[in-house]
Amino acid sequence: MARRTEQIFGLHAVNQILETSPDRILSVWIQEAINSESVKVIHQQVNTLGASVQVVPRATLSRMTKNQNHQGVIIEIKPAKKKTDDDLGGILELNKDNNPLYLILDSVQDPHNLGACIRTADAAGVTAIIIPKDRSASINETVRKVASGAVENVTILSVVNLVRVVKKMKEAGIWVVGTAGGAEQSIYDMNMNVPTAIIMGGEGKGMRESILKECDYVASLPILGKIESLNVSVATGVVLYEVIRQRGAK
Repeated sequence: MARRTEQIFGLHAVNQILETSPDRILSVWIQEAINSESVKVIHQQVNTLGASVQVVPRATLSRMTKNQNHQGVIIEIKPAKKKTDDDLGGILELNKDNNPLYLILDSVQDPHNLGACIRTADAAGVTAIIIPKDRSASINETVRKVASGAVENVTILSVVNLVRVVKKMKEAGIWVVGTAGGAEQSIYDMNMNVPTAIIMGGEGKGMRESILKECDYVASLPILGKIESLNVSVATGVVLYEVIRQRGAK
């Protein structure tokens, strides 16, 4: 069942909602006696929205966030309409002439990793992020906090059938590049100055075999030291910035 409201905390995430969707804010909790100009500015802004605003002890906020770093402010918002498989065709059509770059995250289960990937994707100008509905961390308050507001900036699709999505992207002329540690071809040997979808596998097992089989290419990141692999969020950043390097972004 879809959640009726969502909780967001942290300065960047809260400010992004204030900037993009202030009408979605229902309730606000502000830490009492906090010495933060940023929180004071947020307090002034939310007072004009007609939302319920409560000033509470720090312990209350810590309890609400399960002791995560809330930075003195929590908001409760109405969820945005989620994009799904049904929205893919329109997104592909809208961006077909813009040399799009898509990021597919296959089974990224850790919300901190998912949030970091979303933040990096926003910075790299990714067209859209695609995650599986049932094999992924959900877009929760931790993801939003780690993403520092990027959840509101990037189009994110939560899809039922990732294999079907990959096939549809290939039919639309998108070159699909998977990543795997054992691949012979290096990511640095790929031409990604074309419409591209990058697939990053989740923690532990990486990409699923069913997804791997659908890729046009499978590439690896060079590992020169003794470790076997990089954290998925770090690897995502390396790959995305290789794409924008090839595309001449400055």
